[in-house]
Amino acid sequence: MKITVDVDITPEELRRFIGLPNIDKLQEQILQNAQAYLKESGSSQYSDLIATAMQPMAAYQQWLQKMMGGATEDSSKPKQSGKDHE
Repeated sequence: MKITVDVDITPEELRRFIGLPNIDKLQEQILQNAQAYLKESGSSQYSDLIATAMQPMAAYQQWLQKMMGGATEDSSKPKQSGKDHE
């Protein structure tokens, strides 16, 4: 036997029903602290981190550009006869 019960309640009502604590104020305080910390620390601390993290991506982009550039250069050159390769 299978019984299905659908309940239409908000997350807030479910939280209260289960007995979970209300952490809205705590979340808001944590977000405010994080925003204040990021503003106070300045961007110089994080610019080095971001630059370091972006180096592999930049290298990959350069490699792709070289590969694509090499392919377009070869296709734009006039084809040589097979005699030149011997």
